[in-house]
Amino acid sequence: LTLTLTLTLTLTLTLTLTLTLTLTLTLTLTLTPTSSP
Repeated sequence: LTLTLTLTLTLTLTLTLTLTLTLTLTLTLTLTPTSSP
């Protein structure tokens, strides 16, 4: 039970991290051209 729990936790953590990273990257990429000419 502990193994599965840790595995799921790590998976969710990595997924959320990657999602947030991609979101921030896309946001910065889309926002940068507008601020700078």
